[in-house]
Amino acid sequence: MTYVKICGNTNYEHARLAVDLGANYLGFIFVPSSKRMITVKKAAEILTKLADFKNTVGVFCNQPKKEVEAIAGQLGLKFLQFHGEETALYCNSFMQKGYEIIKTFHVKDAMSLKRIDEYNVSAFLFDTYSHSEKGGSGIPFDWTLIEDKPYVHDKLFLAGGLNPLNVAQAIEKVHPFAVDVASGVESSPGIKDPGLLRAFIENAKEVKESHERKA
Repeated sequence: MTYVKICGNTNYEHARLAVDLGANYLGFIFVPSSKRMITVKKAAEILTKLADFKNTVGVFCNQPKKEVEAIAGQLGLKFLQFHGEETALYCNSFMQKGYEIIKTFHVKDAMSLKRIDEYNVSAFLFDTYSHSEKGGSGIPFDWTLIEDKPYVHDKLFLAGGLNPLNVAQAIEKVHPFAVDVASGVESSPGIKDPGLLRAFIENAKEVKESHERKA
């Protein structure tokens, strides 16, 4: 079964729709430089209305531990996604405090993953490498670089240029634990398009159902 993470949420209506359509994880970005950055106050308002939904992911990038801890504590986050150059030691410090950690790797070529074995984390997220952006580029990377890796099926969130048109192909080729999308379901940065959101989740879930029927 492939799970779905909708990232870069900035308003309640679209977050609620994503959950109602079957999203398994919601990502909220607390990186000041991000086009999809949300304030802690706004995130708290949304999460209060989604109190029954527990798989909320806070996304951070090269931020001080105390800042991350303060935001996570205020919002009651269980999942933390580190999207920058955070070290294995940095990630482990949060693992030891009971958080579920998702560490991002930006994939350019096979060498992009050379240090992955250093990280003892809950899951990995593979996004497309970009000189100018840490995420949300809308461009896929070469999936053949990872399709045979043993950790893919158990702990990989596949991101990078996914959209309603290619998500089924990505799942069929890579078979990741989860697919992750932001720009591929947006009308503008941080604003989800309900039609694209629905199509993405339905297309991802259809692949899951086809695998179950074959089993």
